[in-house]
Parts: sequence; structure tokens; C-alpha cells
Amino acid sequence: MEHQHLLYMNVLTPHDDLKRKPTPTELQLVLKSLGASRAILVEAVAEGEKKVLLNLEKNEVERVLSEVGGPRWKNVLST
Repeated sequence: MEHQHLLYMNVLTPHDDLKRKPTPTELQLVLKSLGASRAILVEAVAEGEKKVLLNLEKNEVERVLSEVGGPRWKNVLST
């Protein structure tokens, strides 16, 4: 999960923006918070591995990311 997040962060963060790489502890806190709110569902698939499922409608995700992330996110989501 952490590796995938950092890949997306590098692609979606503007080059002139300061990049802040979250710690594994911070990423775990976000994962637990999203799970507690039922925005995502987390399933254990093997020892140390988890499957994360988004529990939101696609239109809602696109709307929020477009509002927060602007045109860059909108372009990524339309591909």
C-alpha cells in the first residue's frame, strides 16, 4: 500500500510543489480512519497483505478529487 501511494504521489504532485512523503505510521493512521468511516473496506488476503476496496460511488470520488486536485486529477481520472 505504501509503495503504491508513493508512486501516485510522485505522478500526481506538481513538479513545482514541495513533496512530503508520509511515514508508514501516518499512512496506517489514514488507512484505519478511512476503514472506520467505511469509506474503504479492508480485507486480509495473506499474512501481511491487505486488499483495499473503495466503498464510494465513482461519481462522488471524481467530483471530490476534481474539486480538491484541480485539472491534474481530472485528467488522470478521465483516462
